[in-house]
Amino acid sequence: MEEMGYKNITKVYEKASHGKLLKRRDNGVWTLDSFALNVLTYMAANTYDYPNPTGNEYRPSRYYDGGWKKIAKSFGLLNYDAALAEQVGDETLSKQRENTARTRISRTWAQLIEMGLIRRYKGAYLGENAGYVLMIGDDEENKEVLESVEEMIV
Repeated sequence: MEEMGYKNITKVYEKASHGKLLKRRDNGVWTLDSFALNVLTYMAANTYDYPNPTGNEYRPSRYYDGGWKKIAKSFGLLNYDAALAEQVGDETLSKQRENTARTRISRTWAQLIEMGLIRRYKGAYLGENAGYVLMIGDDEENKEVLESVEEMIV
């Protein structure tokens, strides 16, 4: 994939600086949800900026449909220790790592939806990944991004 998303990343950090990525710990203290920040940053880096600088009429700005597995691989969540694999079985450990990564990323997407930072546009269907719109701009930008997604994604 070509280089893109640097303006989107700036928007993500802007949202973080305004407290949009905080989570409450058990002791009542609010802290940055660093995993959510990393997932959103990855999604932002792998989508076209708004407005789309390339004029690509096939990919709308701020639309991510790369799936959980791309994120998991990029974060190293599917890697495991060879010695541990020898003890429990390579295939078993691989499947456990995949299930853990999928669950963790899916829960993070649910949190980001709840925080209003992404919107699920299209559900996963027959081998196709779900599609998410990054809601990281102001109200006007987000409205325009949604309109462009509606025009391009069927």
